[in-house]
Amino acid sequence: MIEGRMQQPTTIASSHDASVRYTSVRRRVVALGILVLVGFAGSSSIGLWRAYRQSVEATDRELGNLARALSEQTAWTSEAFDLLLKDTARWYATDGRHEAKDRVDAVLADRAAGVRQVRKLTIADANGLQRYRSDGRVSPDLDISNRSHFVALSDKASAGRFGLFITEPLSHDGTRNVVLLARRIEDDQRKFLGVVTATVDLQDLKDLYGAVQLGPGNAIQLLRSDGTLLVRNPTTPQLVGKKFLQIIAPVEASPLRLTSPIDGNREFAAIAPVRDTPLVLTVTRQETAALSSWRDEAGRAILRTIGLTLLGALTVIALVRQLNRIEAGERALRESNERQAQSQRLEALGSLAGGIAHDFNNILGSILGYGELAQQNSPEGGALRRYVDNVMHGAERAKLLVDRILGFSRSGMSERVLTNIQAVVEETLDLLEPSLPAQIRFEKQLTTGTAAVIGDPTDLHQVVMNLCTNAEQAMPSGGTLRVTLERTLVSEPRPVTRGSLSPGEYVLLTVRDSGSGIPRAVLDRVFDPFFTTKGVGAGTGLGLSLVDGIVQDLGGAIAVSTRTAEGTAFSIWLPVAGEAARSAGQPATELSYGNGQTVMIVDDEPTLVALAEEVLAGFGYEPVGFESSASALQAFRLDPQRFDLVLTDENMPGLKGMELTRELRHARSDIPVVLMSGYGGPHLAERAAAAGVSELIRKPLHRRELSETLARILRSAQTQ
Repeated sequence: MIEGRMQQPTTIASSHDASVRYTSVRRRVVALGILVLVGFAGSSSIGLWRAYRQSVEATDRELGNLARALSEQTAWTSEAFDLLLKDTARWYATDGRHEAKDRVDAVLADRAAGVRQVRKLTIADANGLQRYRSDGRVSPDLDISNRSHFVALSDKASAGRFGLFITEPLSHDGTRNVVLLARRIEDDQRKFLGVVTATVDLQDLKDLYGAVQLGPGNAIQLLRSDGTLLVRNPTTPQLVGKKFLQIIAPVEASPLRLTSPIDGNREFAAIAPVRDTPLVLTVTRQETAALSSWRDEAGRAILRTIGLTLLGALTVIALVRQLNRIEAGERALRESNERQAQSQRLEALGSLAGGIAHDFNNILGSILGYGELAQQNSPEGGALRRYVDNVMHGAERAKLLVDRILGFSRSGMSERVLTNIQAVVEETLDLLEPSLPAQIRFEKQLTTGTAAVIGDPTDLHQVVMNLCTNAEQAMPSGGTLRVTLERTLVSEPRPVTRGSLSPGEYVLLTVRDSGSGIPRAVLDRVFDPFFTTKGVGAGTGLGLSLVDGIVQDLGGAIAVSTRTAEGTAFSIWLPVAGEAARSAGQPATELSYGNGQTVMIVDDEPTLVALAEEVLAGFGYEPVGFESSASALQAFRLDPQRFDLVLTDENMPGLKGMELTRELRHARSDIPVVLMSGYGGPHLAERAAAAGVSELIRKPLHRRELSETLARILRSAQTQ
């Protein structure tokens, strides 16, 4: 008994020592694994950074060499013109001014013929009268004393460093662009005798730059030193003008990184002065084109890093689990099985999340579709109608959530129209106010009247809703939420928190709360995507990032004012684009019905196929549903004339909607096709149109939109 009792503390001590040892070993394994993973990630990051720098340097070298080569080629071309002007000026100063007019005109004609790009040579005297012309036209002397080149060259001090004046591009014979190159004529005593001018065709330079195969995202531009554009390849707008020269000055600063004032794209730029002329040649390349190869490699490297990191993490977890099994035996085995089951559940959840955009839209489509049918068949005022209305309200909120995610990723379909901002704000606040907690006092003052901005009403709704939701969450214990909307005039440029304000008239939306304020460290990041101060699962970090993106798209700016323990105010400045009366609301119109036309329905979701069949049957059509694109194509090929219209989903297994459209049109070229998709954007619409789709509609569908779309397309098909 005594011995046994003596062994119990020893066993407990041994178990404790073993636990301490295993705990120490686990910590060392985890620490080593973290160090290895961090080292690998750091090595990959350094490699990506080096590759990035190499891509940047290679782009700088390529653009710089191209700019210098084209600058030198341009200099050789312009040198011929300048030599002609200099030689003509010397001849006229010494001999030509004493010759008869016919003789001078003939000499000018001979000299102009020697340089094929020169359309005409002229000489004006010191009084600004154009007396001699190479084209032999007989006309009264033309007074050019107020022309820019004569004014600049008549004063020697204003003639410039090169003494060569080049005008802006002019139209010649209504078909070709030319420029005037002019030089001052002086005698031996430097007395001003007049100006010699050559009219030069720009086509050679256009052909020269056009022969350079730049690829997409690149541009060559020849400009005067004051920023006037002379030649550009390609002809689409790029970084040109005085603002561009102010950005790139001084010339020695090349290479540069610029943000295009036209489309906001980041660009690489190389510039080179054209020797002995007041010209500057620039070569630009969009950052997306310059770094496309690096981005592809970066994507592959990131995937490799993630894969190896996961492999390393799994290895560490496996070692820890093995130690736990040795230490705890059956308990460790049970825990391992539980973890394995949890891992499988997480993998299943991950697979579901991978298709959330498509599946969620399908679910919403069923809810909204059958909900509309239930609303249609429920008597107004009854309890059932109230229940169905609440279901539809919840489904619309879920649809707004999907729109919010799509809005952040810029894959949603939006429109730019003249929108009465006060009407949108009032509508949003009317929806928001009933849901505010009782401890929050709500105040509003909206005074913009008919002021309108260019934008999508849905985007403006999102801005107001996100700002008010953030303000509400900043006051968990209650407070005051105040929303004001007013017109204001900005008289001079000034920067704000996000963006800058130019002079003009704005509408100013201010959402103010009386919460605890935003700390400085957090304020610097509140507009970052996915940044949130809420707990896990309590926020996405998309709200303010979405607001920032929408406001920037609308040409506005955001100002943030916050003080600790006093609250925060978000001020949204949007430029006034005009006046728009408040919409009185569109009266409900009768739904459009069919006349027995056969409509093929293709969707991989059986519930949506059944719903579409029921809805279209109610509209007077004969629906034929298919749950796979392959079976639909087979049925269509057997009898192409059976169907009057095809309604198909885009995202399906096997043949996608657009691929199915192409196959259907091979069998029958005039079949109308309506494509449904939970995604949007101009690229999808362009690809759909190229595939032969008659119209693209957004999922989830509404009965009215569906009925009007089908009726419109079928009417159009009948008239063709």
